[in-house]
Amino acid sequence: MNPWLDRFAAGLDPASPPPIDRDEASLILELAGAAARSSGARQFAPIATWLAGRAAAESDHDARLALLRRACEAATAAGAAEEPLQPD
Repeated sequence: MNPWLDRFAAGLDPASPPPIDRDEASLILELAGAAARSSGARQFAPIATWLAGRAAAESDHDARLALLRRACEAATAAGAAEEPLQPD
């Protein structure tokens, strides 16, 4: 989909870089934006996308797209964060 993303994925697992298409990439960016806007703090965006990715990891393409759509809705519905993210 993108040379930089292809190189990055290959660096994670040279034997089998995970494929990503434009639909998935678009939904991941939508999810990150929804998480940042809804929570009021952009540091929630990477954590939300990571959680969605973990949930979608073993799914087929259509199931991943459906999960990412639900994740976008869930991020918006979650509303504002009551406190900043402070990982221990």
